[in-house]
Amino acid sequence: RPRLFMPALSSLKRDLTDTLQSLASEIDRSVDVDQFRSVSAGIARHEESIESLCDSLAVFEETCSALTTPLSSVAERIGAKLDERAKLNEQRERLRLLQRLAQTLHHLESLLDRPPAPEGAGAAEALDDLLRAAREMGRLRILRERGAEQKLRAVRPGLERWERVRKTLLRQLTDSLHAALAAGDEARAARVVLGFADADASAEATHWLRSEWVAPRLVPQLKGAVARGTERDALPRICAEVLVFARGGAFRPLRAAALADPQRPLHLLADSVWAEACAFLKGTPHLFGSLAGTPAALHAAHTATVALQAKLEALLQTPAERHYFRCHPAGADLMRRFNLPIYFQLRVQEIAKQLEAALARSDAAAERHGRGRRRRRRRR
Repeated sequence: RPRLFMPALSSLKRDLTDTLQSLASEIDRSVDVDQFRSVSAGIARHEESIESLCDSLAVFEETCSALTTPLSSVAERIGAKLDERAKLNEQRERLRLLQRLAQTLHHLESLLDRPPAPEGAGAAEALDDLLRAAREMGRLRILRERGAEQKLRAVRPGLERWERVRKTLLRQLTDSLHAALAAGDEARAARVVLGFADADASAEATHWLRSEWVAPRLVPQLKGAVARGTERDALPRICAEVLVFARGGAFRPLRAAALADPQRPLHLLADSVWAEACAFLKGTPHLFGSLAGTPAALHAAHTATVALQAKLEALLQTPAERHYFRCHPAGADLMRRFNLPIYFQLRVQEIAKQLEAALARSDAAAERHGRGRRRRRRRR
């Protein structure tokens, strides 16, 4: 049996030592020792810089903590000053608004306190001043609304003064409008009516026109139309008189093209002539009572009223005016008084009676024809 050869332990140690030395020398050859040393030195320097920066940051943190309390108090003082400035600006705007209110009211009073000018060139200048006062009144209304929104207490004592000035302005405008209408001056009447609109008094203008200009002239004509015939056919005559008045000279200046402004429609025809005519018919209910039970008269009256509405609407110049006229509450109330469901029932009854009579005549004729045929057969 062969023996295994085992090297000596000392030779193994020598071989391992030689191998380690060769590996160490190989590592030294593959690694740049100088570069490694320089990198190590750079890392050490950066560590020192980072330590010094941390020290600086600590000092800065201490400084900021020391400044936080004074800066917060300064910020609070700045905020308080800004709030105070905002309040001062608001008070300044209120004072400016009060100043403009006072100036506008004073200017308006100076325009209205001038003595009336005689006819001629002075009258034209007086009309210009009056229309300028109307525009100032419109501005004053806007300023008053702004003052009311801002709850200015100083505006309240001037309300009585404002109302007095407004009454004076409206009185002078109505006087000027009456003079223009009486003279048939279309251009002057249109300017005065637009002055009412500038003063935000269109409702007052239409009220004056209806009560002081239209009613005294139209109502006597309508009463005369009622008196000229029977009550049953009075409504068509009334409609004819209303149309004549609307087209006539008394109302022609109020249909001027200058008044057809789509931005601010005035609705003079609807709120004066049409409203007064409807009020007259509403005040004479016996006219509609006389139409009860007479479908033909009711049909003629309704047809005349619808035709009047169409012809009056044709006199209007803007879509807004026509729409307002169609939807006017006075016209809607007038049309309800015709009680068309009852008229329909009366017409149905009338047609049914005629149909029944026609059927009865047809049956009688058929029966007579049958008797004649039977007689002829018997003779044969």
